[in-house]
Amino acid sequence: MLIDFHSHFLPAIDDGSRNVKESVGILDIMSQSGIDKIIATPHFYCTEQTSDRFIERRDNAFEELKPHLKEGHPQIGFGAEVLYDHSLVNYDKLPDLCIKGTKWLLLEMPYTDLDDKIIDGVEAITNRGDLKVLVAHIERYLNFTSMKRLDRLMHLELIGQINAKSLMSFTSRRRCMKLIEKGYVQVLGSDYHRIGRGDITIDHGFDVITKNKKFDDFAEYAESNGRKILDDEPLDSIL
Repeated sequence: MLIDFHSHFLPAIDDGSRNVKESVGILDIMSQSGIDKIIATPHFYCTEQTSDRFIERRDNAFEELKPHLKEGHPQIGFGAEVLYDHSLVNYDKLPDLCIKGTKWLLLEMPYTDLDDKIIDGVEAITNRGDLKVLVAHIERYLNFTSMKRLDRLMHLELIGQINAKSLMSFTSRRRCMKLIEKGYVQVLGSDYHRIGRGDITIDHGFDVITKNKKFDDFAEYAESNGRKILDDEPLDSIL
């Protein structure tokens, strides 16, 4: 079962799909690529809107799209890509932004050096007890912070996701493979925003990874993790 845990295909809610037509086109591409389920994860910024308003806008975007869905389209789940902010540590409605039906939260790090305050804040979130953390596109943060700091983040009680697109170029592919080898990557996401932008579906990412004999079982591993996330299994069952 191919599950895409990171996407922006809902129409006109963030910097992803601009309208229903493009959303349908993205889902057509997903269907042709064999994607069985896709999680809608629009951007959530706690400094700009409440969780209630975000969920209302997300639901409205889906209702606009719903009449245009096709039988062959992937199943759709709902979540959010939540940008880390120190105020999230005590944000009581943070669990409302988890992947629906689970306690798993897709958490995006700020694009800056991951200093001790940020990492301590993420640790505090993982210790809340009312949610579990999946860190979005961990490979990107190495553009802003050191591997040493990313190591510290990924040794917290959480799991990681990389974008399929990052596997398409030599430099970023080497980085991704190193993160997989370190055991930091549990699932893939497309982070699909717009048609024609160069985004890649996750099946292509799995193809690249499994060509390396060292990781020939990664697709099976990630698919198993995906099912466990959707079943809301404990963190220990994945790590």
